[in-house]
This record gives sequence, C-alpha cells and structure tokens, in this order.
Amino acid sequence: MKDAGHRASVEAALNFERTERTPVNNFAVVTAAHSAGYTVTQAREDPLLSARVSVDYAMKTKSDFVKPVLDSQIPFTDMGGDVRYPEDDYGMVPKPLVNSPDELEELAIFDPFKASECPRFTKVFVESLEETARILPEDLHICGLSWGPLTMAGYLMGAENMMFNVLTDPDYVKTAVNKITDLVTAMEQRMIEAGATVLWMADPTSSEDLISKNMFMEYSAGAIKKVIEDTKAYRDVPAFVHICGNTLNTMSTLKAVGTDCFSFDHAVDPAAARKNAGNMAIMGNVDPVEIMMMGTPERVKAESYRVIEAAGADGGLILAPGCEMPLKTPDANAVMMGEAGRTYWQ
Repeated sequence: MKDAGHRASVEAALNFERTERTPVNNFAVVTAAHSAGYTVTQAREDPLLSARVSVDYAMKTKSDFVKPVLDSQIPFTDMGGDVRYPEDDYGMVPKPLVNSPDELEELAIFDPFKASECPRFTKVFVESLEETARILPEDLHICGLSWGPLTMAGYLMGAENMMFNVLTDPDYVKTAVNKITDLVTAMEQRMIEAGATVLWMADPTSSEDLISKNMFMEYSAGAIKKVIEDTKAYRDVPAFVHICGNTLNTMSTLKAVGTDCFSFDHAVDPAAARKNAGNMAIMGNVDPVEIMMMGTPERVKAESYRVIEAAGADGGLILAPGCEMPLKTPDANAVMMGEAGRTYWQ
C-alpha cells in the first residue's frame, strides 16, 4: 500500500494543523455500487465486489476515505428482526424487534467475533472490510460503520414508541440504550480487526430536530462516550460521529464525549459550526441533494470553497457532503468535491 499522504492529511485536520490541502471524505456507500453499474444488493451480497467498487470510487473521486457497501440494518437481521432489502437501496426495518421490557430482556444480542452468531454481519461487514484492506492501493482511511446507541435502540423499540416511552417509561428506553451500547462497541472492535482505521458512528435520532440538548445528554451522550472509550481502550483509532439535521447546541458537548471529528449536516451554517465546535475537528457540509446530486461541477466547486472558507481556513475541517452521498450523484460532481479540497489552497 502506497503512502500517498491521505492519512497524514486527515491527522493534520484532526490536530488543527494547516497543510496544503483540505482532506476530503466522499461520504459514499451505495453510491460506489451505482457508479460502477451494480445494484446495492449485488454489492452488499458480494464482499469482493463491495470492496472493489468502493476502492475504485474513492480513488476516482480523490477521497481520503473509503467505505465498502455496509448496510447498517444488517445487524438487525442477525438479531432475528424482519428486515427487508430492496434491490437498490438500504434495508428497511418495518416493525420493532421488541414491544415490551420483557421482550427486550429476552432479546439475544450476538457476539460479532463469533461468525456463527452473526453470519450476515460477518459477510457484509467483516469480509468486505477485510477485502478492502487487502486491495487498497494507497493509504486511504478505511471506515467502519455503525448506528449510534440511541438510533439502534429506536430500531429495536420503534422510533415513535421510543419517543413516547421517554415520557411514559424512561427506564425502558435507558435499558434499551444500555443493552445495545455494548453491541455497538463490540461491532466496532470487530471492524477494527477486519481492517477499519476510523470508526464512523451515525446517530440521526440524536438530532435536535427530534430531541433537545438535555435529552441528548440524558439518553445519548453517555452511551456514545462509553462506545468511544471502550473502543479506544481496545485500539485507539479516530472516532467520527455524524448526526443529521440541526446540531448546533449538542455540537459543543461532543468533544467532551470523546469524538475526534463531528460530521455535521448541511442544515447547519458552517461558520456557526466552526464557532460552536471549538477545537474539535468537524466534517461537512455540502448539500448532498441540491448541490451534489442535482448541481453542476461548478456549483460543487463554489460551495466546497465556501465551506472551506467558513469552517476550515485555519484547519480542523474535512470537506464532505452534509450527509451521505445520494445514490445517483454524478461522478463529475463527486470528483469536483475531491479536487476542491486541493485547488482551494492553490
């Protein structure tokens, strides 16, 4: 694997060191499959294909990160959930896995290190990450992926049920979060063993569009902190957290939680994000739909420059879409964002 400066550039951003370029994360998962002419199912079910299309797409788009086609709903299949997998989209969990505290207590949580207990996680996550590490031509960071504990608890209980139980039975919610937190940690540790060099925790249910900062601190922050602490004790790799929507108030708490870099949505003004994040590295936040999918390369370049100017002129920024790159994003737009991280400084 060639040292092309990808990881050094990311490390500089995490340490607020100014360099001759802003690192870029294409924030792509399923986009890579579509770009190569495959369906999500084809890539998800074939670890060799998942790794190849993702590495090819990362190299083509000048990303400093690569993430194979990892479907966050896969763990719920291994827990016995009724997960449906459309041909060209992520899996869907149409109903809760548990409907009462008793069912929650009885729910079996698999061991990610025992393939016999989690054949789907092993194939889609472990084997894809192993193959990505094997074929990687340059030193891109390899992303492991998991839901945050609150979001996983929402899938277990049903998101609406969980929000209702925050008012009627908060201990039930906290028990669900606590139960799933150890699984998130164990999955992250297994992904490290498979080759992940950064860990990506997406927790959209922690958005201020759904819960207040106080609720975040009560139900989510401690669980995220425990996952990060326990995973770093296992092996110290950078911890990235992404939360969708408005996050300006909660953003200021995440450095203390242990987050190395916070990925913020396009709903947040990048200058305000830079101010509220303090000395924590941030990642974002080009609009993934209006700019990346529907815009032109010229608009992508202009918006990328605006984000760098507002949030990364002094370092501490990884340029990326504000949320995952949409499936049908034109390759030219993704390439332009990768180039913008370099050409801004020229």
